[in-house]
Amino acid sequence: MRPCFAFNAAAGTDATEATLSIYDEIGFWGVQAKDFSVQLAGVKAPVLNVEINSPGGDVFAGLAIFQMLRASGKEVVVKVMGVAASAASLIAMAGDRIVMPKNTFMMIHNPWSFAMGNADELRQTADTLDKIGGSLLATYAARTGLPEDELTAMLATDTWLTADEALEKGFATEVTDAFEAKAQFDMARADLPERVRAVFKAGVQPVASDEPSVEPVVEPAEPVIEPTATEQVEAVAKAHGMEAYAAVWALAGLDAPTVRARIADAREIKALSVVAKKTDLADAAIRAGTSVADFRAALVKALAEEDEATHTSNSQPQQKAQQAGSTEKPPVSSQSLWASHNKQAK
Repeated sequence: MRPCFAFNAAAGTDATEATLSIYDEIGFWGVQAKDFSVQLAGVKAPVLNVEINSPGGDVFAGLAIFQMLRASGKEVVVKVMGVAASAASLIAMAGDRIVMPKNTFMMIHNPWSFAMGNADELRQTADTLDKIGGSLLATYAARTGLPEDELTAMLATDTWLTADEALEKGFATEVTDAFEAKAQFDMARADLPERVRAVFKAGVQPVASDEPSVEPVVEPAEPVIEPTATEQVEAVAKAHGMEAYAAVWALAGLDAPTVRARIADAREIKALSVVAKKTDLADAAIRAGTSVADFRAALVKALAEEDEATHTSNSQPQQKAQQAGSTEKPPVSSQSLWASHNKQAK
């Protein structure tokens, strides 16, 4: 996994300044805060220039990097090189100085996530997001001095700030002349407003000169390695405590959305097996992809057969009575009751 950050000319030297570059998504597919801590500890320079051009990412990774920069004891100079959005804007707040050229942007919003589960689980996720949002609001308020009600309204949507707007509201301390903005991340994956995207499309027009042009040396871009379908299935299964079935689902060629549906069924199957005291049946059913309805029917049948095998009838044999023309109904067996219940369940 490629880290989202890089320290340059800093560790183990007597240089007075070091540079930290954050030019990618923050923390996805593995939070990198631990690696960041190790490299930051190796920086001896008293001044750390933090260059940011990032669409954001994992809020917890961003928060950890923010805290480590504030606790480093160094003079932190943040330089927004294009966009400091979402979690990247949080990191920017760690700067003793926050410098933004005129054609750069900052974006803030409330944290968001995706969730699945029952109503209680979804409410718990919402409560967690509210707590994280409260932490972000406090950080922005401490930096900018803006009242909480104004910040709450800004965080309720994707609020994009130009350099001048960021300076006016306290998100930046300095605005400098514009320079050519270059996207360091995949622009197609960034949800940018058109006015922001135009900055990266336009760049700076070349100035006419009599000097012969020299073609710049362009380093090949490092390819973005997306997680494979198998890795996605494994990640989803692990996140829900179902890693025991990851190999079965991956080998079956299931994609992540289908696996999420299987997980929902698996949880219901496990719950039914516990209620029926037939937990030994759940594992095989989950591996076989048995539907909840079919598993419920199988449990009903198993319980009926078990009742029939252990049931002792106290009624008298009816054969003679039937032969004598008796109108008395035959006794109801446990198996017939279970069959009726199963029919209604379907």
